[in-house]
Amino acid sequence: MKRIWAIMILIVCCIGSVSAGETGLLKDGKWIKKIRTDHPRLFLTREMIPSIRATAAAQPELFKKLQADVAALPDDAPYIELTDLFTRSEDGTVVPKMPGTQAFRLLKYGGAKEAALCALMYLITGEKQYVDKTVAYLKLANKALAFSANGKIWADLLGQSRVNAMFAYDVIYNELTPEQRREIILPLLDYVQKSQPGSEYKFRRTHGAYNNGNYGETALQYFLGITLYGDGIADEAADKLLRRGAQLFVKMMDHRDKISGDSGLLSVATVTYAFGNYPWATILFLQSWKCAFGEDIADRWKQMRNFHRFAEGVTFDVNDDGWARIHGVGDLPHTDNRIDLYGLYTHLAWSVHFYGRKHPDVANEIYHYLGCIPPHKRNITPYTYPMTPFLLTDFDPNMVGKGKPGKQSCFYNPNFGLLTMWSGRGKDDTYASFRFGARMDNHQHYDELSFVIFKHDYLALDAGSRTETGHHHNFAAQSVAHNTILIHMDKEPMPKFWKAWGYKPDGKTYYNHGGQDNKKAARPIALEVKPDYIYAAGNATGSYNKAKSREVIRQFVWLRPDIFVIYDRVNSVKPDQKKEFLLHFQNQPEVIAPRTWRADMNKGRLFVQSLLPENARAELVGGKDHEFFASGRNWPLDTLRTYSYAGNWRLEVSPATDGETTRFCHVLQASDTGVAAPVPAKLIRAGEEDVVKVAGRTLRFRRTGKIGFRME
Repeated sequence: MKRIWAIMILIVCCIGSVSAGETGLLKDGKWIKKIRTDHPRLFLTREMIPSIRATAAAQPELFKKLQADVAALPDDAPYIELTDLFTRSEDGTVVPKMPGTQAFRLLKYGGAKEAALCALMYLITGEKQYVDKTVAYLKLANKALAFSANGKIWADLLGQSRVNAMFAYDVIYNELTPEQRREIILPLLDYVQKSQPGSEYKFRRTHGAYNNGNYGETALQYFLGITLYGDGIADEAADKLLRRGAQLFVKMMDHRDKISGDSGLLSVATVTYAFGNYPWATILFLQSWKCAFGEDIADRWKQMRNFHRFAEGVTFDVNDDGWARIHGVGDLPHTDNRIDLYGLYTHLAWSVHFYGRKHPDVANEIYHYLGCIPPHKRNITPYTYPMTPFLLTDFDPNMVGKGKPGKQSCFYNPNFGLLTMWSGRGKDDTYASFRFGARMDNHQHYDELSFVIFKHDYLALDAGSRTETGHHHNFAAQSVAHNTILIHMDKEPMPKFWKAWGYKPDGKTYYNHGGQDNKKAARPIALEVKPDYIYAAGNATGSYNKAKSREVIRQFVWLRPDIFVIYDRVNSVKPDQKKEFLLHFQNQPEVIAPRTWRADMNKGRLFVQSLLPENARAELVGGKDHEFFASGRNWPLDTLRTYSYAGNWRLEVSPATDGETTRFCHVLQASDTGVAAPVPAKLIRAGEEDVVKVAGRTLRFRRTGKIGFRME
């Protein structure tokens, strides 16, 4: 038989520091002089008004909804506190009954969103009555900010109230007297300035940064700078705000592009963030720059242009309600491992808006992907920013479902070490993911070399859940909750992880349950993608405490469509440091032969054959009061939700005797429950190689020395 050697592809993924203005956008400092001197200019210009009105006319139901929402608002914009939702302490601090609730949710009308709706009605109809209503709600928005400041409670999560207020002010600017302008905008300026890091306000605020979602107080400098610049109200402050804000956003865009490469991942792999609030910073920046400075700068960066490729890579099995399956990577609750694609529809519509004209192939791919979303979910969400549906003048909803699919057969982002794979895109296909070599750790766990396998259901899954209890940081985020390798060491410090707001410490000390302690030290070794197999290898030696780890390397081979061969080289510093291979299930596996297990999940079935180590110990951990056992105790979930995929059982395979060197080799087969037995797998030792024979293939792994793999 002809021998096929796997090509070793070294993956370079250095991030390093990112300097502001790296793309050259702000290089000569002359950019600020290009700003429009007229209004509106923040998210639209006067030249765009006919297109916005045409959009409203072409989508009458959308306009009728806006009209009804504005008509339902009281003309006097009443200030009404929802006093049943909070109490006040003696010093006036507002204490929400639901921890974490923001000020604008404690008022019946926050003012800002309502003002944006009224301003839109004025923009579309030209009727002056809506100017008066906008003014009333802008004044109410300032009262809401005073409620936040006096009550020492954060205004909102994203800064969206301030952005909406700026939008409304910008739209009606030409209808305001100089006195009205100052009355409306100066309190907003005062709040934004005092909310900056290190400034007067000390209560909780969302600051944001270039390397996360970049929403919150610091980002508001840019938008307020555009809104105020050169109007003779606060020119010096506006200049400073705009310069600082522009540097922040360009730094963010450069950072996101370095992380994304051509993959489309923004700055986080956890889909609730990636499909939720993270894209807004890119969207608002690109739109505002084009309007304020007259430059279409979208093509300077690729992240949003390719965002649909990330979306396709991490979602599958969209149901009739518009919810898609996800792999479960990162800070996720694992309740049903689904995500609503409603918000994603809006983000991808913006991608078409920015890139569709210059890149029709990209638009075709996006329109095709959006066609997978059921018709009743194909709506532009106005929830966060009400102006959104009317600004998307270059997105054609009639094209949804008419595009052509892309050609990717897997998704890979080296900076998050995330590889997702599929045998096809149907409901009977197999889907898998593998983590190897992350350089970024935003909302990520200690899960290097872990994997997930799905066929009909989650067969090998990420365990644990993002909760309000100690389970969140002492189990779910730790290596023990993932399908990876453990090396145990006595009284190893528990790796740090952020704690939920509702967490209450019990005063006890808990130690690391054999897991990793560094989320950015692993390195990718190889990746090869072929029609019939995918080979990936990662080195996680540095992910573990150096006092216990000399070598931790995993080679992951997917023989499409359903067989996985996983080969691990593990060397500990001391022989008595126990090493374990972990595999998590929702339901209890059954032993069907020596060193062979079968685990069913609804219509799906996973067979597990343990080939190495020879004479291994195997233990099933789980069941009532042991589902999440680690660090000497069980970490129960909270009782607020139902957890369908938090994992109740795990298989632990370890060598029978102590020793520094261990080799693990496991063959996994995904199937439906109609398959009675796995394809037989056999291991042969041949010189310096461990050889696996399965499904007519021969896979050779080097036992020591240089990492090697070849297939016959």
